[in-house]
This record gives sequence, C-alpha cells and structure tokens, in this order.
Amino acid sequence: MVEFSHFPDSELRPVERLQRGVLLANSCLREHLPGVEDAEFFLQFGPGFVTEPLFDAAPACISLAKLPGMPTHPTPDRLHPCLQYGACRGIPILVSHGHRHLSEGMGLYPCILPLVTARQLGIRKHIYFDNGISLIPEIKTGNWTLLTDFLNGHAFSPLDGLHDLLDEPFPDLSLALSQEFNSEVVNALDQVGVRFRLCTYQALPGFHFCTGAEAALARRNGAEILGHDLVMEIVLAHALGCRVSAAVLACGQNLNVGHTSLKREEVLSTCHFCGTEFLRGLAIALQEISCTEKNDRMPRLPDSDAGEILQQSMTIKTGKKHPFRLLR
Repeated sequence: MVEFSHFPDSELRPVERLQRGVLLANSCLREHLPGVEDAEFFLQFGPGFVTEPLFDAAPACISLAKLPGMPTHPTPDRLHPCLQYGACRGIPILVSHGHRHLSEGMGLYPCILPLVTARQLGIRKHIYFDNGISLIPEIKTGNWTLLTDFLNGHAFSPLDGLHDLLDEPFPDLSLALSQEFNSEVVNALDQVGVRFRLCTYQALPGFHFCTGAEAALARRNGAEILGHDLVMEIVLAHALGCRVSAAVLACGQNLNVGHTSLKREEVLSTCHFCGTEFLRGLAIALQEISCTEKNDRMPRLPDSDAGEILQQSMTIKTGKKHPFRLLR
C-alpha cells in the first residue's frame, strides 16, 4: 500500500494521485453531504443548466474547489461547479452542477475526480448531460439527443496510466453506452413528452466553435453532434463498471461553410431555456427507472406445475385440503 504522506503530489504516479484524491474526497463528501453513499444516481450537468427542479427540497451542496487537488478559480464560463445531494421524488441522487473541463489545461484529474469518487461511494448509475453543436439538419437547436456511440477527438484515453484501478484493463468500449440503460431513459422520458434523437457524438479539443472544415470532417467520421467533453467521463465510468448514459442538447448548428456565427452566451441561454422542463421530466424518469429496477429485483415464486392445477380443478370436494407443494 502506498504511503502518500511520504512524498508530494508531484512525485505520485497519476493513478496514485487519483487514489489519494478519491480517498480524501470520499471523506469530504460524507462529512458535508450526510447520507451521500445512499445515492442511486450520479448526474453530471454542463454549464448553463439549472438543477433545482430535480430536487424535492433544497439540496446539500459543496463546492468542487473543496475537494482535494481541485482548482479554486472559476471555469472559463465564470462558474464555480459544485456537488449537490438530495432527494428527487424520494430517490437520493448526487449531482455535479457544472464540472471542470479538459480544455482548461489542468489535466485529467479535476475532470474525473467527482465521477470516480461517486463510483467509490457505490453509485453505479451515471447519466451525463451537456451541450453540443448539431452537424445535420434533422437535429435543430433545442433538440435533445441521446448518445449511442462516440468518437474521441482527444489525443489520449482517460484510461492511460489508470489501469491499476480496473478489473479489466482492456474494456470493450462498444458497450460503453449501456443500451439497456439508454432504453430505460428513453422510455421513461417518453412518458413525459421528451423525445430523443439517437446519435453519434464527437469530442472536439479546445474551447472554440468548430470551423466548417472541422464540421465536414466530423460528419465524414459519422458524427452528428459535436462537443468538448463527455468522452473522458463515459469511457472511465464504463471501465469502472458503471451503467452509463449521456444526453446532449443541441445549442446551435454548423451545416455548411457559411453558417451563422455562434456565441457562447447563446449556448448557455439555450441550456437554461430548454433544460428546465426537461429536468422536471427527468425527475419523473429517475423515479420510474428506480421503481422498475426494484420491482425487477423482487424474487418471483416458481410457476405452479400444470399437473397440480389440473388436479385442483378436477378433485371431488371432500372437505380435505390438498395444498400445492409450494405452500406446504
């Protein structure tokens, strides 16, 4: 077992630094968010979304900056991300309201510490929400998409150097986005009128809107929506044994070289405008998913033998009891 107190963070391998951070973050969350280990879902939202409609009452909250090794300055959107814990229609959930971005240049650690800590707490159902730019006419601004596949546009994998954390060092990423979990999310939200477009997502490094040529290349790669984040979280959460789903709100379009210019303020305002009603539906969906899974876990009695049923229906009533074997 590595003794972290014997040397500074700069001398730790990435996996050792993350293990140390998760250990300290676990204690920090248990102290500031009592009961957090009971959460059923971990939800991560990008900037611009409002999370209050999810909760039955004001949630307990802690700034990400209070976790070990996390930056204290605001994000490029001038936001201070935080973790929230509370009940959503009676279902305990842990929410990352905002997050740190790989494009901030601080490395992978601040981007993945919350999700790895959530997994260490025992939370294995993860859903990630963010914004993106549509690459096809069918996905219009304000439309929600659910990812069925993705392309990693970054030059590395989140698993690099972290294989000591994994039960299987070569995970099958074709299964990273759980088809079963996606189906549960789609069916639950369909009941409240939210329709998803299933699509392939590509992560684009850097805080900028793509050029027309970049958009055309992404389309040739098979991508239908483009964003900056999500891939690192999806890959690592899956590799850690979580059920993962990810949804992206289209906040603009890049369909050709002469497309209308985009502004970050418009992206954030679209998230705010389109997210509120969606979150009310999501609250119902989380309750539906939780109840369905609990019902599926209830033990079922074995089916009665057909011969017993026939015997019961044909036996002459003599006053004697002939109970099924299962009830003896």
